[in-house]
Amino acid sequence: MRLGDRYLLEDRLGAGGMGEVWRALDEFLGRTVAVKTMLPSASGDPDFVRRFTQEATVMARVNHPAVASIHDVGRAGDGITYLVMEFVDGETLAQRLGRGRLAPDETMRLITQAAEGLQAVHDQGILHRDIKPANMLLRRDGRVVITDFGIARHEDASRITATGAILGTPSYLSPEQVLGQQADRRSDVYSLGLVAYECLAGERPFVGDNPYAVALQRIQQSPKTIGVNVPMPVLAIVERALAVDPAQRWQSATALADAARTAFDPPAAHRSGVDAPPARSDAPRSAGDAPRARAQTPGGRTGKLVTAALAALVIAGGVAGVVLKTRDDGSGSAAADPGTAGTASAPATLAATPAGFAVCGDAFCPTEPMCWNGLTQNGAEAVTPSSADCGTEHFWETYLAVPLPDGPPLMRGDQTLVERPEYAKVCTAAALADHRIGGKSATGWLRDAWPIPAGKTWLLHCLGQPATHLSTGPGFKS
Repeated sequence: MRLGDRYLLEDRLGAGGMGEVWRALDEFLGRTVAVKTMLPSASGDPDFVRRFTQEATVMARVNHPAVASIHDVGRAGDGITYLVMEFVDGETLAQRLGRGRLAPDETMRLITQAAEGLQAVHDQGILHRDIKPANMLLRRDGRVVITDFGIARHEDASRITATGAILGTPSYLSPEQVLGQQADRRSDVYSLGLVAYECLAGERPFVGDNPYAVALQRIQQSPKTIGVNVPMPVLAIVERALAVDPAQRWQSATALADAARTAFDPPAAHRSGVDAPPARSDAPRSAGDAPRARAQTPGGRTGKLVTAALAALVIAGGVAGVVLKTRDDGSGSAAADPGTAGTASAPATLAATPAGFAVCGDAFCPTEPMCWNGLTQNGAEAVTPSSADCGTEHFWETYLAVPLPDGPPLMRGDQTLVERPEYAKVCTAAALADHRIGGKSATGWLRDAWPIPAGKTWLLHCLGQPATHLSTGPGFKS
């Protein structure tokens, strides 16, 4: 597929509910680039289109090695709006953390680079508002690059969201964002502090079964104890970044960068004039520290205000397609054996046939066409895709499904689910061809597999996509 008679899309790198990111070839300049496309159906949402085009404007104003560069923006003749960025040869920080936590010195090096890039963004009067591991890319040499400015905004701009909506990823929002209050530069500092915690501990400081629970925790209680040994200077830096009161945090990304850079050289830090982190009672603790009292809700906000703000957060999370899930291994962390968790089984293991399906051989088949927007993941966890009207443009369609009695599998950076043997034997090319409407050709069709909840259980959906990547109308029998 070619966009703008210039960009040849070669490999899909990731996706979300409104579009996809591709590795592409700029045929004019002969270089590899990253192309972010937006579904034509999203063009009917003026607010989303504004954020998409705003990303181009925001990124074009920033020139820093830790911030992704933008090359072009355009609209193809078939209605696809696209953004062309530099291609970062590497992986996301979320993918790296899927293999385990980082050492304290590596974490501080990464936070230093990210904070310096964040300062360059702030110097243009821009707030990122969605700092998280999935939006931080790691080059092959380990250098970090901040990307995805889709919900960034100018500090002086009015809110571009619908009334009551809160943009951002629930796991990485600051307390003031959770409460629907005005975000500022220190909100990005807080989010970067959450990233630092996750790098050190190998898990997030706040976890829960839904966005409401996750957001409520950061307002009413301290972060979980860091269950590993962390040098005190490093712990103090993270503690200050995660202060509930913005006035108690590092007051700029530069201050955080300076502190992180000198974390392993306290005398140097003292000579540089970096403020010493104040003692706090609502910050993360290293293993062995005594328990501390809960942090109080900022500013004495009432429960009604918290509840209303969090209700808006849940609505915004639903619009963004954000699904948060923890696996119970006794520690509260998202841990599972990707080699055994989420193994597909025959339909007979379910007590009843899921709604919307009928038994067909050794699997379930949709009783009505079942279509989806893009596929994306949060670290090692698959995010439930948003459903699409099969009569309009969509990326994927289910052609069969099987139960996942052990729940959804963890994603791997080296293999897609459909490439893993235990799922490849279910979502075969032959099965895709057998389910095509009217025996139409399946030549060039792409396959994928994705876990999607069905009531209280999980199904592995076998998905098909035409060679053009976008489809209108159902493609499979029902």
